[in-house]
Amino acid sequence: MVKIYRDRKPEGTYYRVVYYLGSKRLRLNFSDFEDAKTEAEAKASQLSRGDMDAVQVSKKDRDELGSAREVIRELLREESSVDSLILPDGGEKRFDLPLDTVAREYADARRLLNGVPLIEAVRFYWRHHGKGLKRKNVALAVDEMIERKTTKGVSELYLADLRYRLGVFSQAFHCDVNAITPDDVATFFDGLKLSPRSYNNFLYALRTFFRFAQKHDWLSKEVDLLSRVEKRNGKPTPVEIFTPSELSELLKQASPQIATCIALAASAGLRAEEILRLDWADIERHPGFIEIAAHKAKTATRRTVPVLDNLARWLAVAPRKENARVWLHSKAWFFESLRDAAKDGEIKWKQNALRHSFISYRLAEIQDVNRVALEAGNSPQMIFRHYRELATPGQAKTWFLIAPETAANVVPLQGHSSSK
Repeated sequence: MVKIYRDRKPEGTYYRVVYYLGSKRLRLNFSDFEDAKTEAEAKASQLSRGDMDAVQVSKKDRDELGSAREVIRELLREESSVDSLILPDGGEKRFDLPLDTVAREYADARRLLNGVPLIEAVRFYWRHHGKGLKRKNVALAVDEMIERKTTKGVSELYLADLRYRLGVFSQAFHCDVNAITPDDVATFFDGLKLSPRSYNNFLYALRTFFRFAQKHDWLSKEVDLLSRVEKRNGKPTPVEIFTPSELSELLKQASPQIATCIALAASAGLRAEEILRLDWADIERHPGFIEIAAHKAKTATRRTVPVLDNLARWLAVAPRKENARVWLHSKAWFFESLRDAAKDGEIKWKQNALRHSFISYRLAEIQDVNRVALEAGNSPQMIFRHYRELATPGQAKTWFLIAPETAANVVPLQGHSSSK
């Protein structure tokens, strides 16, 4: 038997539905009589049928259950234009999603998110993997970008820089572009032990790459993968140069091929990247001069550099292969060989000091800023600001006398010509 009792409390009248389940007396409270009556009738019907499971479900539980099912049905209607599908055998398949499955998936997601709201995780996923985005492996995306840039005719210098920096990045990320997060990129940059200038060059290269990826729908336009990476402001480092005695010792310790490269930097001011791209044809094309083609120069501007007497001596004994590069090995081997020669000669290696030395000693020798700027591929302002008064004419004379007596013995030579 199910009974309804009316009672009062300070906040107002309420109605109590009372019934028994076995020997246990159960009560449900309602503020509205009609709600209480409906629930009492439902309980009476369930008890008369012997449906004990249904008896234990409250009206609130039924309302929540009904609301949950309606939400699921609405979702399925959005995902499919039909509620059911007639199968070939005449049967019917309902598009349904069991409520316990929904609850289980929700609970699993909440555990994995560890307190992060599920909707925030979904929004994050949508930004990275949303409608219209295409999967693209990082290495393949880099290759396609390099190919597009090559087709557009950008300078070989710029392409080489992109290949190097984006190559390092693709080695660190063996995944699709849209799987990368800002935290991943920030961690990548934290691991780059570089000068501020090189660090910023990586930043510029990756910004170009990410924009390319967004343009091709490999990365969401709403995602800024560089949001946690800041440009570095480095303090200008003083220009360092080698002394003539240090250069002599460096050349003594160097193998014939790396000695040729050292001479090109020390007596012609060529940059490391220019030496790595230099062919013997560039040295032989115009007797007495080295031609640095625009696509091999940092400034993308062609220049010619005079071959001074001591450099001519080094080139005369240099090992060479016709129609080949001056340096036949890798970039990494090039820099490793330079540092090994310095280490063997017990000389402190100074970054870019061979080129800095050429500019400083050449300026001290000929006292002509504009001419040195043309030979070095720099601006006169840069030469005047950084290289003036770093060396004396006497030191310059000694520097440009350093030449090989034999392939294995370095001595200062007399009869030097400064090509004035």
